[in-house]
Amino acid sequence: MNKYIVIVFCLTAWACQKQTASEAPKAVQPPRVEEQGRKIVFTSDHKTLSFFTTDVVKKENISAQYAAPASIAVSIVQSSERGGRNTVLFDNADLNATYSQFLQHIINIHTLEVNLNRVKDLEQHGAATGKEVLDAETQLANEEAAITEQEAKLKLAGLDPARLKEPRNKEVWLICEVPENQIAQVKPGTPCVVTFTAFGDKQYSAVVNGIGAEVDNITRMVKVRVVMPNTSSQFEVGMFANVIFDLQKSNTLSVPVSALVNVQGKDYMFVETAPNQFERREVLIGQQLDDKVVVLHGLHEQDKIVVKGAMQLKGLSFGY
Repeated sequence: MNKYIVIVFCLTAWACQKQTASEAPKAVQPPRVEEQGRKIVFTSDHKTLSFFTTDVVKKENISAQYAAPASIAVSIVQSSERGGRNTVLFDNADLNATYSQFLQHIINIHTLEVNLNRVKDLEQHGAATGKEVLDAETQLANEEAAITEQEAKLKLAGLDPARLKEPRNKEVWLICEVPENQIAQVKPGTPCVVTFTAFGDKQYSAVVNGIGAEVDNITRMVKVRVVMPNTSSQFEVGMFANVIFDLQKSNTLSVPVSALVNVQGKDYMFVETAPNQFERREVLIGQQLDDKVVVLHGLHEQDKIVVKGAMQLKGLSFGY
């Protein structure tokens, strides 16, 4: 009898142990963080994934502003010499050297043009040969070719070489950058508002003077030049500013502010690229309108962005 009791007890204990083991909760696997935090992959854990809420990016017809960080790249002041060329001050030593070479080429070209006309006149009177005329033409052509290098450097910096030939007294040139996909709305003559770090919230009306010669291969930004009068000499070369443009009046991408995270001055959002996978995207934002923010670059229509749980993904992506 005791033998049967022992057997029943053992079977009961084994059954209870098996049931307890089967009811034990499965350990939740931590998400995988890949590509230096750019991609976050979760296991198929519906409870964890249900914490994140997404929204589909759509285009809306709204008015938005874009504030472009800027600085005074050029300041033109009156020459100390009576009747002399106005002095151009740059915030960049390389540009200053480029401009000096540019001016020297202008002087050389003028001198060579005078010399060529003189040689041609001498040839007509039999005092010079055809070879001397050819040599003079070659020297002028070489100098005109040389100045194009300096002109290109000035244009790539967002400056206007033609205007720098005869710089106007007491004006400053601000250089800012506008996204490639917005540059069609910014043209010479486009009005804008400028605020300076040195002068608080005071606003100055200005207009766009010119557009840069290239699109940056990495940032996809285009330089924009804004020229302002400086009659009271209050603006100094190198001053920081913001240039505010009215952009995107229709078909604008806007998303909830809750989707936005900021790390070290850069803005990011997380896009759901698969049911359990999220991708970090750097974005360029425009004006905040109530609980939404305009996205100028970095997202596409129909992207699924995280609007709840973005801060948790930020911690996983950046490690804090």
